[in-house]
Amino acid sequence: MILAKLAYCLLLVGLVFFFLLFKDTLSLILLLCIFLLPGFSWLWLRIAGSRLRIRLLCPSGTLPAGEQIELQLFLQNPCILPIPHAVFRIRYRNKLAQQDETILVSTGLPARSSQTIGLQLLPEYCGCLRAEITQIRLYDMLRMFRIRISAPPAQELWIMPHIWPMQPVSGQVLSQDSENETFSQYRSGDDPSEVFGLRDYHPGDRLNRIHWKLSEKNTGLIVKEFSLPIGQAAVLFAEWKQSPLPMQHALLESLISVSVAFSESEHPHNLCWFDPPGERLVTVPVSDASIYEGIRRLMSTPTHTLSSTLHCIDPDRSISHLIYFTAGVQPEQLVQLEQLHADRITVISVNANEEDAAYFQRTAAAFPQLELCPVSPGCVGAALREVIL
Repeated sequence: MILAKLAYCLLLVGLVFFFLLFKDTLSLILLLCIFLLPGFSWLWLRIAGSRLRIRLLCPSGTLPAGEQIELQLFLQNPCILPIPHAVFRIRYRNKLAQQDETILVSTGLPARSSQTIGLQLLPEYCGCLRAEITQIRLYDMLRMFRIRISAPPAQELWIMPHIWPMQPVSGQVLSQDSENETFSQYRSGDDPSEVFGLRDYHPGDRLNRIHWKLSEKNTGLIVKEFSLPIGQAAVLFAEWKQSPLPMQHALLESLISVSVAFSESEHPHNLCWFDPPGERLVTVPVSDASIYEGIRRLMSTPTHTLSSTLHCIDPDRSISHLIYFTAGVQPEQLVQLEQLHADRITVISVNANEEDAAYFQRTAAAFPQLELCPVSPGCVGAALREVIL
C-alpha cells in the first residue's frame, strides 16, 4: 500500500507539471481524473464491501480425530462492482489443547458472483474445535486503501476420540442391591420370569420351553424364548485432571472404547467424573445415542489439579463393576479404590512413557485384587484388546 501511494503521488506531481507546461483542456481533464481516482476507488470499495456476504461452514455430525475434515468459506458478492482483492484470516483452536492455528485466504471477488473455498484441516487430537474469521481486509483496485468489515459468528465442531475394538463383554453386570431388573430387547436368555419371543421347535430344545397351548393350535411345536436380564449399571469413572494433551486423548479413547463395548453387549453403564466448578459428581447414564453426548460433556468440563477425586463416590454405594480411568496412577488412588464397595474394579492408567509404565507395574503388584491395565499414548488399541470386561 505504501508503494502504491508513493507511485500515485509521483504520478500526480508529474501531471501537475504537465498541466503547468501546456495549460490546455486535455491536461486539465487528465489531472482532474487522476486527482479524483482515489476517492472513486475508495467509494467503490465501500459500496461493494457493505454488500459482501460471508459464511464459514463446518461439517456436522461426529468427526473422528486423525482424519481430514474440510471447512468451507462461502463468499457472495451481489454488487455490480467487483472487489479486486480480499484477505481472510481464519483461526481454529482446540479448546482442549489451548493451541491456535491460523490460515490466510487471499482471493478476488467478481461482480454478482459467489464462490466456496475449501479449507483442509487434520486435527490430531479430540476436543471442541472453534473456527472463526478473525480479520477481513478488502483492498481497492489501486491498492491504496483497505477497509475491514465485521466477521460472521464463530463455528464449533466436536472432534471425537477413536473407538478401538475390544473383547465382547462377558457375563452380566449384576449387583447385590438390584431390585428391578431390565431385560435385553435384542437377545434371549434363561430368565423364565419374562418371555422374549416365540419360535418353531428345533431338535435339542428343552421340553419345558414348549408352549403347549399354542402348539395345539398349530401344525408344529412352538417354543418359548426366555429373556436375558441385564442388571444394574456399571460405573466408568474418569479422573479428568490436568495432564499433557496426548495423555488426555488416550484417556478419552480408552473411555469411549469401553463405553461402546458395554453398549454393544447391551450392558447399562454410567459415565462419571468430578465437576470442579460445582464440586460435585456428574453421572451420565449411557445409551447408544448418548455416548457422544457424555464424552462432549466431559471434554467441556474444566480439568482439576487434585491427585484423586474418588472421595466424591459414596463409600456405602454398592457397585457391580467400577472401571477407573486416570492419567498416571498413584498408590493412594489404589488404596482409595480398595475401600469402595465394588464387586470388580478395573484400573486403566495412561502412562506418559516406559518409566511410568514400569512404575505402574511395580505398584500394581501390591494390589492383586484390582485388575490393572497400563495404556500408552499411541498404543491404546493394543492395550485395550487385553482388557476383560
